[in-house]
Amino acid sequence: MARIIILLKKPFRHLLISLCLVILPLSTYSQSSSLKSPKLMLSKTITLADLQNIYQNYLVSEKLDGVRGYWNGTQLLSKTGNVIHAPSWFTQDFPNVVLEGELWIARAKFDLVSGIVRKKTPVDDEWQSVKFMLFDAPQSKLIFSERMDYIETLLAQHDIPWLTLIEHKYFTQFSQLNAYYENVVNNSGEGLMLNKADAYYQTGRTDSIIKLKPYLDAEAMVIKHLSGKGKYKNMMGSLLVRNKQGKEFKIGTGFSDKQRQQPPKIGSIITYRYTGATKTGLPRFPVFIRIRTDMEEL
Repeated sequence: MARIIILLKKPFRHLLISLCLVILPLSTYSQSSSLKSPKLMLSKTITLADLQNIYQNYLVSEKLDGVRGYWNGTQLLSKTGNVIHAPSWFTQDFPNVVLEGELWIARAKFDLVSGIVRKKTPVDDEWQSVKFMLFDAPQSKLIFSERMDYIETLLAQHDIPWLTLIEHKYFTQFSQLNAYYENVVNNSGEGLMLNKADAYYQTGRTDSIIKLKPYLDAEAMVIKHLSGKGKYKNMMGSLLVRNKQGKEFKIGTGFSDKQRQQPPKIGSIITYRYTGATKTGLPRFPVFIRIRTDMEEL
């Protein structure tokens, strides 16, 4: 069970959480299998420098490189509302409350876990390596630090090894946070997520949850394949893409030879990283990262 370091120490905290588990009516949670397009809390991006003055208000966890999952009490959904076809044994003992987390295997294994969870006919052996790493209870009326206590108490009532809570840390010194961040990034981790300890769950993009990564990233739609030259002759040289802001630009780096021979399909969504924006709003030095198999539109 993940160890949670709580920012605020309040009397009777655990009594309150236990009471919530007992008296919170199941009607508080959506049980409808028709739930599509879950309303989620979305993060903003922050730089290490901007974090120095506010970090003590946040609980910190590693940003896992997996597929976001939404358990609506009866079904496991993607963030776009599509049903994730997990084996029945994987979800049959899940609590009948709304939970949110990351379907995850290990660092730098996004493509592997994405391929597993996209299959309409699940393969049991593949799902044996998948964990549902929880990071929130969207319909709880508690603040974030208390929601973590709530989930921990809830999981104590269910012995499910692949259903666990992401560990959150609280740092009293910025140097400690910086050391943790560098350790994660230097060992193939994506970065950090920071949740404001006293914030309630709210849908949409909010300062209550922020992400810290060594680079900026975003999504774009592939609109054309551009032919390569030289060693990339008869292969894809670059992609012409359009981002959410309607800006069109080329991405010519970050691809393996196999990806140049079989490039992302026209209309598919890709993730790219970049180092900032030009005066015209175009991403500076865009580099291809991956195909977003969990997204169908921007």
